[in-house]
Amino acid sequence: MDRVLAVAVVVACVVLTVAFLACLRGIAELRLRLTGRGVDPSSQLIIGRKLPERLVGLIPDPRLDTLIVFMSSTCGTCLGLAAELGKVSDRQVVACVVGDSSAELVAMLPPDVTVVRGAEAAAVDEELPMAIWPSAILQRDGFMVAVAQGGDANSAAALEVLWEQRTVVAKETQA
Repeated sequence: MDRVLAVAVVVACVVLTVAFLACLRGIAELRLRLTGRGVDPSSQLIIGRKLPERLVGLIPDPRLDTLIVFMSSTCGTCLGLAAELGKVSDRQVVACVVGDSSAELVAMLPPDVTVVRGAEAAAVDEELPMAIWPSAILQRDGFMVAVAQGGDANSAAALEVLWEQRTVVAKETQA
C-alpha cells in the first residue's frame, strides 16, 4: 500500500512539474510577444521604420499623414472603435480588418474610411503582425511616425492623441 501511495505521489509531482513548466513557457512567450523581443525585427512597430510596400500600396495617398488602424473581427474593443471612427474627421484613415467574420465590423466603419480586408488584410498581417488589437500607426510617406496599441488605440480620442504626436512639416521643406 505504501508503494502505491509513493508511486501516486511521484506521478502527481511529475504531472504538476510538467504543468508548471508549460505555464512558465506560456508566460515567457507572452512576454516576448508583448515586448517585441524574439519577433522578426522587420515586423516590429518602430517609429521611423518603413512600412511594407504592400501596405503602402493600399493607402490612397501615402504622401499624406494617414492613420492606419488594425482591427480584428474577434475583438470587442475593435467594434467600439469602428463605431467611433466617424469622429476622426478630416483625416485620411485606412482600416485593416482581419478575421473571417469581418462584415459586422466593416459595416460600422464610416464610408470615408478606406477598408482593407480579406486576403489583402491577411497578407498585410503576415508582413506586419499585430501583437495587440486594436493597433494604430500614423504614417507619412510610407514611414511610421507614431504607434499606439491596445488601450492607447481603443477610441477616437486615443487616435486624436496619436494624431497630435506627428510633427508638422512646412510645405517649403517637403520633397
